[in-house]
Amino acid sequence: MAAPRVVNARATRSKGESATRTRILKDGTIESVAELIKNGSAKNIIVMSGAGISTAAGIKDFRSPGTGLYDDLERFNLPYPEAVFDISFFKDNPDPFYRLAKELLPGRYRPTFTHYLLPLLAKKDLLLRSYTQNIDMLERLTGLDEDLLVEAHGSFATSECIECNELCDNSYVRKHILKGEIPHCKECKGLVKPTITFFGEQLPDRFGTLAQVDFKKCDLLIVLGTSLQVEPFNRLITRVPATCPRLLINREKAGEDMHLGFDFDDKWKYPVLRDAVFLGNCDEGVRQLAKLCDWEGELQAMFEAGNIEMALAEELEAMTLAKEAEEEQKEIEERAKAEQESEDKGEEEKPHVKKDTENILKDTHENHQVPKNLEESSSSDDDVDAITDRLQATEISSSKKDSAPAKDDKPS
Repeated sequence: MAAPRVVNARATRSKGESATRTRILKDGTIESVAELIKNGSAKNIIVMSGAGISTAAGIKDFRSPGTGLYDDLERFNLPYPEAVFDISFFKDNPDPFYRLAKELLPGRYRPTFTHYLLPLLAKKDLLLRSYTQNIDMLERLTGLDEDLLVEAHGSFATSECIECNELCDNSYVRKHILKGEIPHCKECKGLVKPTITFFGEQLPDRFGTLAQVDFKKCDLLIVLGTSLQVEPFNRLITRVPATCPRLLINREKAGEDMHLGFDFDDKWKYPVLRDAVFLGNCDEGVRQLAKLCDWEGELQAMFEAGNIEMALAEELEAMTLAKEAEEEQKEIEERAKAEQESEDKGEEEKPHVKKDTENILKDTHENHQVPKNLEESSSSDDDVDAITDRLQATEISSSKKDSAPAKDDKPS
């Protein structure tokens, strides 16, 4: 692993300051980060991302005032916005989550230009790992190798029962969500939930295990589209080596108020100056970085090819769902038709019941000694049902069982 190149390293002193300070980047701009990449000093890049990378895809972020997802949840009549992702609330009332899940369900949105930076870095063997807070699975849809992805808050990729922890078929869960229904476990009938980490649940083991190793190796940290307000994800920026340069691409500065967090304005006077920031939307910042690294054309081509592939996949899914709906409707119609035919057949057979009963009685009378009361009934116009009941109640012994009804049989 190549160590980050120290640019313009110099000892500087501020008033009341005695420690030597080291400048890792030429300055706090995206241009200085691109220079680091181009000269080969960044070979183990970690990308951390939040909801801001998906807003260009049409997915709302969580906390933007007036437009964020939490501000849009009043229609669900929640006690507080975060309740939609609270495991205790979900157990009592899963309906709001599943109504929201229908809107967030993967397949409704496509990866943005920013998302394709990940497979591009992987292709160039520069991506150590991508850590994302997002549950939308757009990183996966770029074709990024799952081994390079850590979904810190889980995703819709799998689903399981919250009672018995049985993994559930994802197509089964998806169909329920699309129909506006709540899926239940086929084994224990418990509530099924996508493996999204709710408030009150532990983060995936994969997150903790890999983070302990990856961030020690990191030689460039790129943080995209996150307010860095959710723990423990936000504290990952403090776990890279002290000499590791860090770049934030976001609409506003973030992560400055934690120990060893970002220090864009040299507020904390850390011994190492290593932070850069690009203020703007993520697609704009990533496009600028790609251009500075001479990757813009390659990244654009990946984005366009990905969109064509996604369009074909969406069309195929739409056709599949339409075919399934058509087959389901056909089954319903055939079942209804069969039931109707059965009812009609039953109505047609009723006139023959009396005749069949008379034949049975005649055969029985010829071969056996029939009790007087039964013989009288057979020659009268008694109700057919009464005759049948009485026939069943009468014990008739016979050596010719094939020609007479058994004791407990009811004639048809």
